[in-house]
Amino acid sequence: MRSTFRILFYINKSKTKADGTTAILCRISIDGESVVITTGESTAPKDWSVKRGETKEKKTNQRLQTFREKVEQGYNTLLYKYGAVSAELLKNYLQGVGKTPTTLLALSAEELKAQRECSSAGTYRNNRYADRQLNFFVRSRSERDVPLSALTIEFFEDYRFYLKMEGYAPATINNHLCWLSRLMYRAVSQGTIRFNPFEEVKYEVVERKPRFLSKGDVSKLLAFPLQDEGAELSRRMFLFSVFTGLAFVDLQGLRASQIETNSEGKRYIRKARQKTEVENLIPLHPIAEQILSLYTKEKSKGDYKVFPDTMSKDKLSKHLKAIGLACGIRTPLTYHVGRHSFGTLTLEAGIPIESIAKMMGHASIASTQIYAQITDQKIARDMEKLMQHENT
Repeated sequence: MRSTFRILFYINKSKTKADGTTAILCRISIDGESVVITTGESTAPKDWSVKRGETKEKKTNQRLQTFREKVEQGYNTLLYKYGAVSAELLKNYLQGVGKTPTTLLALSAEELKAQRECSSAGTYRNNRYADRQLNFFVRSRSERDVPLSALTIEFFEDYRFYLKMEGYAPATINNHLCWLSRLMYRAVSQGTIRFNPFEEVKYEVVERKPRFLSKGDVSKLLAFPLQDEGAELSRRMFLFSVFTGLAFVDLQGLRASQIETNSEGKRYIRKARQKTEVENLIPLHPIAEQILSLYTKEKSKGDYKVFPDTMSKDKLSKHLKAIGLACGIRTPLTYHVGRHSFGTLTLEAGIPIESIAKMMGHASIASTQIYAQITDQKIARDMEKLMQHENT
């Protein structure tokens, strides 16, 4: 049985705009099922002919005819592909639902949308920033978008130069370039392009120097008097990170059920790190225990978040920076500095690097070795100072 397929242009006289015109709509009917889509055209109700399904404006009618041909072409394409077409399927096809992006900025928007549903708030925020910078760059070239098939290594290098001219640090430049490469891998996987044109590119050289606190800095932070509740919460969470190595997102998500006691009565944290999904196994330092005691609820059998969700990360970070300045600590305080401090202080205390990797939830011991390099450099500088002192 042959399918019935009809296209009807019409207007709704009861819905007029401020300028007195109304939208021209298109009803698509297939086997008794109908859907309505807008044509993007409008007309004055008095100019519309219901019988002919057109207006008095010749150019508008020409565009409507083009629209009709687009609908018919879409129907034939789907019929050839699937053997049968529903009105809803045709509507989705015409509106681009499920359509694979073939241009760079469209793909970036699609990837960002996908990331929003599966990434942490911080990762999504960074990706959104990368998407915005890519948009700025494309428009700085007086282009609305770029076909994926037209991308070459020269585009990559031009983008790198643009980011340098904008004054971004090497690490930030690499983050933006990595987003661009990520889009290429997606384009390859969806079959839009055959290979990643940026496969052999080189990124900016970044000297990794994680910032951390000395024992003296930690002592200053512990002793400094605070009256503000928000500042106190910020300090306690930071110190908890210094003595456990937990990243901020894991501090926020730490639950009472993730604090366990072994057969010897010693307590520890067992928690999968959100970033790597590798399990952290962290014995609790006495100072971490002391902080914990302020937030754990005695006699409570239910599970709950340890640290209160009363302030955003931005507010806590502002408090933390102010505390650092007030204490006279030169290193700008961030929650990542707390995690780095844990890595260096535990190494200086003689704890094996394999144990530190397990406590920090590193997916690879190579991530932990950066702290060993820092510790070695510090020892070398300390010895150099001692030798200079002896020679004077």
